[in-house]
Amino acid sequence: MNLEALSDINRNNPEILEQSAKENVADPEKVKGIALFAADNGYDSLSANQKYHFDKSIRALIENVQCHGYTHEFDETPGNCEAILNDDDLLECYQNDVFYCESCQAQSADDAHSKAKFFED
Repeated sequence: MNLEALSDINRNNPEILEQSAKENVADPEKVKGIALFAADNGYDSLSANQKYHFDKSIRALIENVQCHGYTHEFDETPGNCEAILNDDDLLECYQNDVFYCESCQAQSADDAHSKAKFFED
């Protein structure tokens, strides 16, 4: 569980929490409040009711987050990747809004390099 990523979501992307709350039929303001409290005080400091909302609407955002899969710009079919993002990289994923595992990131970087090289010539 990456509470540092949760702090970043609280500061920079609270709409992610709001969307997750709506998808889980929870009060967005309550979920945002729980996220703020948990980021500052840790999961264990939450009440049973708060843990329920945390587990339902917040946990999936900061734990075992799945790679979004890389799709080459000329591919019509979206990439499918089953990898779980490294917890140490999750904060950077939220900051850059790019949720790639190491393999997908490498493919993306390789394609970007090839494209730059093509236009260089």
